[in-house]
Amino acid sequence: MRGIAHIGVAKALTEYGIRPAVVVGTSVGSLIGAGIAAGMSWQEMKRMAEAVFWPSLLKGGNLEQFCSRYLPASFAELNLPFAAIATRLPGRRTVILQTGRLSPAISASCAMRVVRRAVSLNGERLKDGGCTCVLPSCECRALGAEFIIGSDVWQVAAFFRGLGINHAHRRARRVYPRHYIQATQSSDLLIQPDIPIKVYVPGAVSVDQLIAAGEAATHRALNQD
Repeated sequence: MRGIAHIGVAKALTEYGIRPAVVVGTSVGSLIGAGIAAGMSWQEMKRMAEAVFWPSLLKGGNLEQFCSRYLPASFAELNLPFAAIATRLPGRRTVILQTGRLSPAISASCAMRVVRRAVSLNGERLKDGGCTCVLPSCECRALGAEFIIGSDVWQVAAFFRGLGINHAHRRARRVYPRHYIQATQSSDLLIQPDIPIKVYVPGAVSVDQLIAAGEAATHRALNQD
């Protein structure tokens, strides 16, 4: 559910006239990111979010059907360069998926620990990209982006920010994984929506509130910058 806030980020950036040249997404960010790369407006992505009972997408088959319904069939059909981040097992290595069929790549990126089985793709066993790369800023720069806008909806980071320990805190390296610290440092503009617990109840009201949270965080980040 938290990933729906990415739609609000896209809405606010559009209102400022900011258009992406490259899009990279991890976990649910790969689903929203693919929509952006496909040229969907924030209104279209909102309708997409309202059209499904989001917890049902925790099942891989349902997620792939959902992707096939709303998104192009392959990476090559997208309007913008796009990559989905997954984690290769065993060994927990970050994998950048950017060719072939889109729906299984997104499914692999969203294969959450404990909740979902690993996805077999291209001869590899893949799990949620958030295991090794929760915020793919460095990967986005590696694909040619010059100015990185990071949209960070990671629940763990939100928890520690609530305790007063953000990514720049002197104790940050004790509580955050190295890949997250590197990603925040690599983001030229870091957007971190404040997402209330009440939006975990699926429904149109929660979608509106999540989008509003992403939009508000984007305005804050741009005004501070």
